[in-house]
Amino acid sequence: MDANMENSIRQEQIESFGQLMAGFAHDMKNHLGIIRESNGLMGDILEMGAMSEDTKMVERLQKSIAAIERRVVLSANMMHHLSGLAHRPDFPKSSFVVNDLIEEEYTFLERFSRLKQIGVIFELQEMLSAVYNDPSLLQHIFYRVYSTCLECMESGQILTIVTEQEDQNTIIAFRFSPRESLKDCGEFLSDAVQAAVKKIHGTLTISDYEKKSVEIRLMVSSLPVE
Repeated sequence: MDANMENSIRQEQIESFGQLMAGFAHDMKNHLGIIRESNGLMGDILEMGAMSEDTKMVERLQKSIAAIERRVVLSANMMHHLSGLAHRPDFPKSSFVVNDLIEEEYTFLERFSRLKQIGVIFELQEMLSAVYNDPSLLQHIFYRVYSTCLECMESGQILTIVTEQEDQNTIIAFRFSPRESLKDCGEFLSDAVQAAVKKIHGTLTISDYEKKSVEIRLMVSSLPVE
């Protein structure tokens, strides 16, 4: 692989993580805003001297407490996954289960599908074999394919993400109905993405799938242990 292509892969990978972190920061601000609003409401209630016999006041207080707890749990979960995502590049090659990486990354990707009002359905096969590969680069590839799928879809549509075992390989499939020809949706299989797929010894293909749907199929294999 020549130096220019290597640089292109790394540049796109950095851009992917930058956009993921931007989405994370936006969601964290929303969570913290709700926490602050709920705290303010509880402060108002307490200042008014809500008593146990005032059922409406108590109910408002209970809802505020529940909202705070829910947002704190969501924030803690995102922070947990952020730690894992941020440390993936520390180990260029490691053993992992593809489902775990997808679930970790989707914590941050969910915002993009929500903004575009696209539903995402996961059909992740249980008991997948672990693969030995580059988890950070795979997450970069997953993000690129996922985001381009969203670009090719209309609001209200469904993107189905499937994982399955194929011999010793793991398959990640993206199934959806494009609003137009994939050629008109941008560079779906850019040279840099294909080079990144080649670097993890995988394949990325597009094929028709049931009526007007298409399937983007990413095959992930294990690299030789050095």
